Amino acid sequence: FWPATLVTGLGTRQLRRSGRPRRRNPLYASSSEAGEASNLVMCFDFDGVVCDSVNESSTAAWKHAKELWPSLALGDSPEPFLEPMRLVRPVVETGWENTLIIRILAEADLVEASQRFQKRPAKRRANVASLGGPSLLDEPESSSSAELIDNLGIAGLMCKNILGSWERIRDQKIAELQLDVEELIKGFGDVRDRWMAQDLKSWFGCNMAYDIVPDVMVEMLSRGAQVFVITTKQKRFAKALLEDFGVELPEANLFALEDGPKTKVLKSLLAKSEYEGKEFHFIEDKLGTLRKVAKDPELNAVQLHLASWGYCTQKDIDVVKAGLLEGISLLNQPEMESLGVSEPWLY
Repeated sequence: FWPATLVTGLGTRQLRRSGRPRRRNPLYASSSEAGEASNLVMCFDFDGVVCDSVNESSTAAWKHAKELWPSLALGDSPEPFLEPMRLVRPVVETGWENTLIIRILAEADLVEASQRFQKRPAKRRANVASLGGPSLLDEPESSSSAELIDNLGIAGLMCKNILGSWERIRDQKIAELQLDVEELIKGFGDVRDRWMAQDLKSWFGCNMAYDIVPDVMVEMLSRGAQVFVITTKQKRFAKALLEDFGVELPEANLFALEDGPKTKVLKSLLAKSEYEGKEFHFIEDKLGTLRKVAKDPELNAVQLHLASWGYCTQKDIDVVKAGLLEGISLLNQPEMESLGVSEPWLY
Protein backbone atom coordinates (compact mmCIF):
# COMPACT_ATOMS: atom_id res chain seq x y z
CA PHE A 1 0.00 0.00 0.00
CA TRP A 2 0.92 3.67 0.07
CA PRO A 3 3.82 4.96 2.16
CA ALA A 4 3.14 6.41 5.57
CA THR A 5 3.95 9.93 4.39
CA LEU A 6 2.56 11.44 1.20
CA VAL A 7 4.09 14.70 0.04
CA THR A 8 1.72 16.95 -1.86
CA GLY A 9 1.76 20.51 -3.10
CA LEU A 10 0.73 21.45 0.43
CA GLY A 11 3.74 19.90 2.13
CA THR A 12 3.92 16.66 4.06
CA ARG A 13 0.69 14.79 4.63
CA GLN A 14 1.13 12.44 7.55
CA LEU A 15 -0.78 9.19 7.42
CA ARG A 16 -0.79 6.64 10.16
CA ARG A 17 0.20 3.18 8.96
CA SER A 18 0.47 1.33 12.25
CA GLY A 19 0.79 2.03 15.94
CA ARG A 20 -0.76 4.96 17.75
CA PRO A 21 0.53 8.02 19.57
CA ARG A 22 0.40 7.57 23.33
CA ARG A 23 -2.83 8.71 24.88
CA ARG A 24 -3.51 10.24 28.24
CA ASN A 25 -5.07 7.73 30.59
CA PRO A 26 -8.54 9.12 31.37
CA LEU A 27 -8.27 7.68 34.88
CA TYR A 28 -5.58 10.25 35.59
CA ALA A 29 -7.20 13.19 33.82
CA SER A 30 -7.77 16.03 36.23
CA SER A 31 -11.30 17.14 37.02
CA SER A 32 -10.55 20.49 35.40
CA GLU A 33 -9.53 18.75 32.16
CA ALA A 34 -12.67 16.62 32.19
CA GLY A 35 -14.81 19.68 32.87
CA GLU A 36 -13.15 21.59 30.06
CA ALA A 37 -13.72 18.74 27.60
CA SER A 38 -17.35 18.24 28.60
CA ASN A 39 -18.12 21.78 27.41
CA LEU A 40 -17.00 20.96 23.85
CA VAL A 41 -18.97 19.81 20.81
CA MET A 42 -16.43 18.76 18.17
CA CYS A 43 -17.71 18.18 14.63
CA PHE A 44 -15.42 16.55 12.06
CA ASP A 45 -15.71 16.17 8.34
CA PHE A 46 -14.48 12.70 7.34
CA ASP A 47 -12.75 12.47 3.94
CA GLY A 48 -9.81 14.86 3.94
CA VAL A 49 -9.94 15.36 7.73
CA VAL A 50 -10.03 11.91 9.34
CA CYS A 51 -9.33 9.72 6.31
CA ASP A 52 -7.34 10.00 3.08
CA SER A 53 -9.67 8.02 0.84
CA VAL A 54 -8.74 9.31 -2.60
CA ASN A 55 -7.20 6.04 -3.81
CA GLU A 56 -10.24 4.05 -2.67
CA SER A 57 -12.79 6.46 -4.13
CA SER A 58 -10.89 6.62 -7.42
CA THR A 59 -10.65 2.84 -7.66
CA ALA A 60 -14.34 2.42 -6.80
CA ALA A 61 -15.20 5.05 -9.43
CA TRP A 62 -13.11 3.20 -12.03
CA LYS A 63 -14.95 -0.05 -11.24
CA HIS A 64 -18.26 1.82 -11.43
CA ALA A 65 -17.38 3.37 -14.79
CA LYS A 66 -16.43 -0.07 -16.14
CA GLU A 67 -19.91 -1.29 -15.29
CA LEU A 68 -21.72 1.74 -16.70
CA TRP A 69 -19.70 2.14 -19.90
CA PRO A 70 -18.04 -1.18 -20.83
CA SER A 71 -16.88 0.10 -24.22
CA LEU A 72 -15.04 3.09 -22.74
CA ALA A 73 -11.22 3.05 -22.90
CA LEU A 74 -10.63 2.50 -19.17
CA GLY A 75 -7.76 0.02 -19.37
CA ASP A 76 -7.22 -3.05 -17.22
CA SER A 77 -6.32 -1.23 -14.00
CA PRO A 78 -7.27 1.98 -12.20
CA GLU A 79 -3.57 2.80 -11.78
CA PRO A 80 -3.33 5.42 -14.59
CA PHE A 81 -6.18 7.35 -13.00
CA LEU A 82 -4.89 7.55 -9.42
CA GLU A 83 -2.48 10.47 -9.83
CA PRO A 84 -4.86 12.65 -11.87
CA MET A 85 -7.71 11.85 -9.47
CA ARG A 86 -5.65 13.00 -6.49
CA LEU A 87 -4.87 16.15 -8.44
CA VAL A 88 -8.53 17.06 -8.94
CA ARG A 89 -9.77 15.81 -5.55
CA PRO A 90 -10.18 19.33 -4.04
CA VAL A 91 -13.27 19.93 -6.19
CA VAL A 92 -15.09 16.68 -5.42
CA GLU A 93 -18.02 17.07 -3.04
CA THR A 94 -19.60 13.58 -3.13
CA GLY A 95 -18.26 10.17 -4.13
CA TRP A 96 -20.35 9.60 -7.26
CA GLU A 97 -18.71 12.63 -8.89
CA ASN A 98 -15.50 10.58 -9.13
CA THR A 99 -17.22 8.22 -11.57
CA LEU A 100 -18.05 11.15 -13.84
CA ILE A 101 -14.46 12.43 -13.68
CA ILE A 102 -13.15 8.96 -14.59
CA ARG A 103 -15.42 9.02 -17.66
CA ILE A 104 -14.26 12.51 -18.66
CA LEU A 105 -10.56 11.59 -18.34
CA ALA A 106 -11.07 8.34 -20.23
CA GLU A 107 -12.72 10.26 -23.07
CA ALA A 108 -9.62 12.48 -23.12
CA ASP A 109 -7.46 9.36 -23.77
CA LEU A 110 -5.88 9.31 -20.32
CA VAL A 111 -4.97 5.61 -20.46
CA GLU A 112 -3.17 5.94 -23.79
CA ALA A 113 -1.37 9.10 -22.70
CA SER A 114 -0.29 7.43 -19.47
CA GLN A 115 1.08 4.44 -21.37
CA ARG A 116 3.09 6.74 -23.65
CA PHE A 117 4.47 8.55 -20.64
CA GLN A 118 5.53 5.34 -18.92
CA LYS A 119 7.45 4.25 -22.03
CA ARG A 120 9.50 7.43 -22.14
CA PRO A 121 13.08 7.44 -20.81
CA ALA A 122 13.24 7.73 -17.06
CA LYS A 123 13.00 11.32 -15.87
CA ARG A 124 11.61 12.98 -12.83
CA ARG A 125 8.08 11.70 -13.19
CA ALA A 126 5.17 12.93 -11.18
CA ASN A 127 3.92 10.27 -8.79
CA VAL A 128 1.20 9.96 -6.23
CA ALA A 129 3.59 11.04 -3.51
CA SER A 130 4.14 14.46 -5.04
CA LEU A 131 0.74 15.52 -6.27
CA GLY A 132 -1.76 18.14 -5.22
CA GLY A 133 -4.34 20.31 -6.89
CA PRO A 134 -2.93 23.53 -5.44
CA SER A 135 0.48 23.23 -7.02
CA LEU A 136 -1.12 23.11 -10.45
CA LEU A 137 -3.08 26.28 -9.92
CA ASP A 138 -0.58 28.26 -7.91
CA GLU A 139 2.92 27.12 -8.93
CA PRO A 140 2.57 25.48 -12.36
CA GLU A 141 6.11 26.08 -13.58
CA SER A 142 7.88 24.42 -10.66
CA SER A 143 5.48 21.66 -9.70
CA SER A 144 5.45 17.99 -10.57
CA SER A 145 1.71 18.46 -10.99
CA ALA A 146 2.41 20.70 -13.97
CA GLU A 147 4.75 18.02 -15.33
CA LEU A 148 1.95 15.49 -15.04
CA ILE A 149 -0.42 17.83 -16.88
CA ASP A 150 2.08 18.27 -19.70
CA ASN A 151 2.72 14.55 -20.02
CA LEU A 152 -0.97 13.63 -20.15
CA GLY A 153 -1.79 15.91 -23.07
CA ILE A 154 -5.52 16.51 -23.53
CA ALA A 155 -6.30 14.57 -20.35
CA GLY A 156 -3.92 16.85 -18.46
CA LEU A 157 -5.65 19.94 -19.78
CA MET A 158 -8.96 18.41 -18.76
CA CYS A 159 -7.62 18.05 -15.19
CA LYS A 160 -6.87 21.75 -15.19
CA ASN A 161 -10.35 22.56 -16.51
CA ILE A 162 -11.95 20.35 -13.86
CA LEU A 163 -10.05 22.18 -11.10
CA GLY A 164 -11.19 25.52 -12.45
CA SER A 165 -14.79 24.84 -13.49
CA TRP A 166 -15.94 21.51 -12.08
CA GLU A 167 -19.54 22.42 -11.25
CA ARG A 168 -20.19 23.66 -14.79
CA ILE A 169 -18.45 20.65 -16.39
CA ARG A 170 -20.27 18.23 -14.06
CA ASP A 171 -23.72 19.64 -14.77
CA GLN A 172 -23.10 19.72 -18.53
CA LYS A 173 -21.94 16.09 -18.53
CA ILE A 174 -24.94 14.94 -16.51
CA ALA A 175 -27.25 16.61 -19.03
CA GLU A 176 -25.30 15.31 -22.04
CA LEU A 177 -25.38 11.69 -20.83
CA GLN A 178 -28.89 12.01 -19.34
CA LEU A 179 -27.68 10.63 -16.02
CA ASP A 180 -29.73 10.24 -12.86
CA VAL A 181 -27.72 11.39 -9.84
CA GLU A 182 -29.66 9.16 -7.44
CA GLU A 183 -28.87 6.15 -9.62
CA LEU A 184 -25.20 7.17 -9.68
CA ILE A 185 -25.16 7.41 -5.88
CA LYS A 186 -26.74 3.96 -5.55
CA GLY A 187 -24.48 2.40 -8.16
CA PHE A 188 -21.33 3.85 -6.60
CA GLY A 189 -22.37 2.50 -3.21
CA ASP A 190 -23.15 -0.92 -4.69
CA VAL A 191 -19.64 -1.11 -6.15
CA ARG A 192 -18.15 -0.40 -2.74
CA ASP A 193 -20.40 -3.00 -1.12
CA ARG A 194 -19.26 -5.69 -3.56
CA TRP A 195 -15.61 -4.71 -3.14
CA MET A 196 -15.90 -4.96 0.63
CA ALA A 197 -17.68 -8.30 0.40
CA GLN A 198 -15.06 -9.73 -1.96
CA ASP A 199 -11.85 -8.24 -0.53
CA LEU A 200 -12.36 -6.25 2.65
CA LYS A 201 -8.63 -6.12 3.40
CA SER A 202 -7.79 -4.31 0.16
CA TRP A 203 -10.71 -1.90 0.63
CA PHE A 204 -9.49 -0.95 4.09
CA GLY A 205 -5.94 -0.77 2.74
CA CYS A 206 -6.90 1.94 0.24
CA ASN A 207 -8.25 4.13 3.06
CA MET A 208 -5.59 5.66 5.30
CA ALA A 209 -6.17 7.46 8.58
CA TYR A 210 -4.48 10.82 8.91
CA ASP A 211 -1.86 10.81 11.63
CA ILE A 212 -3.18 11.54 15.18
CA VAL A 213 -6.70 12.59 14.12
CA PRO A 214 -8.52 9.37 15.13
CA ASP A 215 -6.46 9.27 18.34
CA VAL A 216 -7.48 12.82 19.23
CA MET A 217 -11.12 11.91 18.57
CA VAL A 218 -10.86 8.89 20.88
CA GLU A 219 -9.31 11.01 23.64
CA MET A 220 -11.98 13.67 23.20
CA LEU A 221 -14.66 11.02 23.70
CA SER A 222 -12.90 9.55 26.71
CA ARG A 223 -12.72 12.95 28.43
CA GLY A 224 -16.40 13.66 27.89
CA ALA A 225 -16.47 15.88 24.83
CA GLN A 226 -19.28 15.39 22.34
CA VAL A 227 -17.76 14.20 19.05
CA PHE A 228 -19.65 14.10 15.75
CA VAL A 229 -18.72 13.18 12.20
CA ILE A 230 -20.58 15.07 9.47
CA THR A 231 -19.79 13.71 6.02
CA THR A 232 -21.14 13.41 2.49
CA LYS A 233 -20.00 9.78 2.46
CA GLN A 234 -22.67 7.10 2.72
CA LYS A 235 -23.07 6.16 6.37
CA ARG A 236 -22.18 2.47 6.20
CA PHE A 237 -18.76 3.19 4.70
CA ALA A 238 -17.85 5.94 7.16
CA LYS A 239 -18.98 3.70 10.04
CA ALA A 240 -16.81 0.79 8.87
CA LEU A 241 -13.74 3.02 8.55
CA LEU A 242 -14.21 4.71 11.91
CA GLU A 243 -14.34 1.27 13.52
CA ASP A 244 -11.21 0.23 11.62
CA PHE A 245 -9.44 3.37 12.89
CA GLY A 246 -10.42 2.52 16.47
CA VAL A 247 -13.00 5.30 16.93
CA GLU A 248 -16.07 3.94 18.76
CA LEU A 249 -18.47 6.69 17.80
CA PRO A 250 -22.12 6.35 18.89
CA GLU A 251 -24.26 5.75 15.83
CA ALA A 252 -26.34 8.84 16.62
CA ASN A 253 -23.15 10.92 16.33
CA LEU A 254 -22.50 9.98 12.69
CA PHE A 255 -24.24 12.13 10.09
CA ALA A 256 -23.74 11.13 6.47
CA LEU A 257 -25.01 11.67 2.93
CA GLU A 258 -28.42 10.35 3.93
CA ASP A 259 -28.82 13.08 6.57
CA GLY A 260 -28.73 16.12 4.32
CA PRO A 261 -26.48 19.20 4.04
CA LYS A 262 -23.85 19.91 6.68
CA THR A 263 -25.40 23.28 7.48
CA LYS A 264 -28.69 21.53 8.30
CA VAL A 265 -26.94 19.03 10.57
CA LEU A 266 -25.04 21.75 12.42
CA LYS A 267 -28.25 23.70 12.98
CA SER A 268 -29.96 20.61 14.37
CA LEU A 269 -27.10 20.09 16.86
CA LEU A 270 -27.09 23.73 17.95
CA ALA A 271 -30.83 23.50 18.57
CA LYS A 272 -30.48 20.64 21.08
CA SER A 273 -31.12 21.83 24.62
CA GLU A 274 -28.38 19.60 26.06
CA TYR A 275 -25.78 21.50 24.03
CA GLU A 276 -26.95 24.97 24.96
CA GLY A 277 -24.00 27.12 26.00
CA LYS A 278 -21.41 24.62 24.83
CA GLU A 279 -18.47 25.48 22.57
CA PHE A 280 -18.94 24.22 19.00
CA HIS A 281 -16.06 23.48 16.60
CA PHE A 282 -16.31 22.30 12.98
CA ILE A 283 -13.20 20.90 11.25
CA GLU A 284 -13.51 20.71 7.45
CA ASP A 285 -11.06 20.64 4.52
CA LYS A 286 -13.38 22.15 1.90
CA LEU A 287 -13.27 25.93 2.10
CA GLY A 288 -16.50 26.29 0.11
CA THR A 289 -18.37 24.36 2.80
CA LEU A 290 -16.86 26.49 5.58
CA ARG A 291 -17.84 29.66 3.73
CA LYS A 292 -21.45 28.45 3.51
CA VAL A 293 -21.48 27.86 7.26
CA ALA A 294 -19.82 31.23 7.95
CA LYS A 295 -22.46 33.07 5.90
CA ASP A 296 -25.36 31.53 7.81
CA PRO A 297 -26.28 33.77 10.78
CA GLU A 298 -27.85 30.80 12.57
CA LEU A 299 -24.40 29.19 12.74
CA ASN A 300 -22.43 32.14 14.09
CA ALA A 301 -21.71 30.25 17.30
CA VAL A 302 -19.70 27.54 15.49
CA GLN A 303 -15.92 28.00 15.41
CA LEU A 304 -14.73 27.01 11.93
CA HIS A 305 -11.37 25.42 11.11
CA LEU A 306 -9.86 24.65 7.69
CA ALA A 307 -7.92 21.37 7.95
CA SER A 308 -4.66 22.23 6.18
CA TRP A 309 -3.71 18.54 5.77
CA GLY A 310 -6.77 17.69 3.69
CA TYR A 311 -7.99 18.21 0.13
CA CYS A 312 -7.69 21.98 0.06
CA THR A 313 -5.58 24.13 -2.23
CA GLN A 314 -2.63 26.33 -1.34
CA LYS A 315 -4.76 29.28 -2.36
CA ASP A 316 -7.38 28.24 0.21
CA ILE A 317 -4.72 27.99 2.89
CA ASP A 318 -3.21 31.36 2.03
CA VAL A 319 -6.59 33.11 2.08
CA VAL A 320 -7.52 31.71 5.48
CA LYS A 321 -4.04 32.23 6.92
CA ALA A 322 -4.15 35.89 5.89
CA GLY A 323 -7.37 36.35 7.86
CA LEU A 324 -9.37 37.33 4.79
CA LEU A 325 -12.39 35.24 5.75
CA GLU A 326 -13.99 36.23 9.03
CA GLY A 327 -14.81 33.34 11.32
CA ILE A 328 -12.58 30.74 9.62
CA SER A 329 -9.20 29.80 11.07
CA LEU A 330 -6.42 27.60 9.73
CA LEU A 331 -5.76 24.37 11.62
CA ASN A 332 -2.71 22.14 11.22
CA GLN A 333 -2.16 18.71 12.72
CA PRO A 334 0.01 19.79 15.70
CA GLU A 335 -2.66 22.36 16.63
CA MET A 336 -5.25 19.60 16.46
CA GLU A 337 -3.62 18.03 19.54
CA SER A 338 -4.78 20.89 21.78
CA LEU A 339 -7.86 22.19 19.97
CA GLY A 340 -10.36 23.58 22.45
CA VAL A 341 -8.40 22.70 25.61
CA SER A 342 -5.53 24.08 27.66
CA GLU A 343 -3.88 20.65 28.09
CA PRO A 344 -3.10 18.61 24.96
CA TRP A 345 -5.35 15.71 24.06
CA LEU A 346 -2.29 13.55 23.46
CA TYR A 347 1.18 13.44 24.98
